[in-house]
Amino acid sequence: MRLVVIDLIPALLSWEGRDRSAEPTMPPDAAHSLEHLYSRFRIAGIADADESSSVLRTHLERDDLAGLFESIATTAEFGPVVSPRVIRRVVAALGGPDNRTALVTGREHLVKTFRAARIPVVLTTHDSFAAVPDAVFDLLLGRVNP
Repeated sequence: MRLVVIDLIPALLSWEGRDRSAEPTMPPDAAHSLEHLYSRFRIAGIADADESSSVLRTHLERDDLAGLFESIATTAEFGPVVSPRVIRRVVAALGGPDNRTALVTGREHLVKTFRAARIPVVLTTHDSFAAVPDAVFDLLLGRVNP
């Protein structure tokens, strides 16, 4: 199983500089990037428990993107914060081994932790999300070492 787990906030959904009761912004190229990933990989979304999975799904449905995600979960369901253990639990819940899984995140402090746990990670920003598919392809298709 090749699975891409996207740490949804702030990589894909962002409230930067705005109240959390407002609609989040999404990168303008999010649909194209996610469709490109979806053509080759299964996709799951994860976020810390600040938002419920149903609220996250609603935000993604607004732009007709929720259907690209096999699962949208929060750490309230799988663990206290986004961590290698939580990602492994998500992968197990989806029925697969985690040896072909990559995390996409916009949180720089997670990169070292995931690399130490031997989970390939792609660091992105909300504005550079268009580069995610190529980076994921490189990692999961063996073009570069994680």
